Formats: sequence, C-alpha cells, structure tokens
Amino acid sequence: MQPLTGIELTKRIRTSPDSTNVFVPIIMITAFREREHVFKARDAGVTEYVVKPVSPKSLFSRIDAVIERPRQFVRVGEFFGPDRRRQNKGYSGDERRGQDKPDEKSPSADTAGKPREMGQDEINTTFNPDDKPEPSSSGSKDTSAD
Repeated sequence: MQPLTGIELTKRIRTSPDSTNVFVPIIMITAFREREHVFKARDAGVTEYVVKPVSPKSLFSRIDAVIERPRQFVRVGEFFGPDRRRQNKGYSGDERRGQDKPDEKSPSADTAGKPREMGQDEINTTFNPDDKPEPSSSGSKDTSAD
C-alpha cells in the first residue's frame, strides 16, 4: 500500500482530527504473520487481523466478530482503538496493563533467530481472548480455501 502502510493508515483513521469516523471497524488483511507485526497492528487500533491466503470461513469469522461481538473503544495515553482487555481476569497489581510480557512458550523469534510467525487461530485469540478457536482439520493455520 503506497504511500502509507496499513498500520499507518489505521493510526490516521483512529487519531486524526480530520477522520470522519474514528470508530470504524478495521479488518487488516495481510501476508505478515510475524508476531511483532501482529502486535503493532493491534496496538495501532486494528479491530481484526486476517493473514493470507484468506479463506471465506476465516474472513466471515472476523466480520462476524466485528458485528456480533463489538468491542468498546478506549483512549489510554496515545492509544485509541478497540479495548483489548476482554478477559475477565483480576489485576494482581504486580503486572502492568498494556505491557505484553514475554512468554517462554511464544518467543518473538525462533531458535534460528528468524521472527516467529503466528497462525490465524493464534492471531484471533490475540485480538479476541475470550473466543474459542473453531475446530479445523488443517491444524492451527487456517489456510483452506473453503
């Protein structure tokens, strides 16, 4: 996308005084599966995130989530976008909200040093922690062309 990236466009839609609808749902469709890119998109205010190749089932699932389970929008510091705190977990006080802790099971890079890629089910869970992944015969990556 020229002259802006999808993340830059999302930031403009969410924060520009010229934006006509800062609440518009944004479903990013991209080839980027790297964890870092997924989290940057989420932190820019993307509502849902779909990786290519896109199956009709996967796209429908994200459109359905936007319509049937809309999230409230929040403004925290410079962030404005869909609330990411859907889980009903207590706040222990020793953790900071908005800070993603490194997960030993999910490092940002694999042992060879290349960026860690995420499957569509894992991305969906990142954006919608309370959603349960739909059963699929293809494993964790939804690459079927239903």
